[in-house]
Amino acid sequence: MTEEPDYYAILQVDPLAEKEIIEAAYRRLAAKYHPDLDHSPGATERMKLINAAYQVLSNSEKRRAYDLSRGVRPGRGPTPLRTSLGQRYVWWILLAALIIMVVSLRFNARFFLPIGFLFLLIWFVWLRRTWRR
Repeated sequence: MTEEPDYYAILQVDPLAEKEIIEAAYRRLAAKYHPDLDHSPGATERMKLINAAYQVLSNSEKRRAYDLSRGVRPGRGPTPLRTSLGQRYVWWILLAALIIMVVSLRFNARFFLPIGFLFLLIWFVWLRRTWRR
């Protein structure tokens, strides 16, 4: 089974890009990689990919279907439709960190404070990893 190419990467745009941004990226890439201007061996194939990407991403219905086929909510960027178990519980880690820190400060049990900071650090790193996807 062949996978569908990543049209956002082909046009070098963000999945949240507006239609005008996609059109500007298409024009820039078409001017750079058009076979009449670029005489490299793969210029025709590259231009076919750029044209296919533009055909899908410039049409709102085709773009929505393409995003759904990739498992992405239309119009919401790279947020997966099905969140993993870890992503679902990332907020519980933050809550646990805050509760541990507040309780340790309230009852003067300062030896629990590093545990709270550790949970907070884990939450921060986990959240950054999720946002980069």
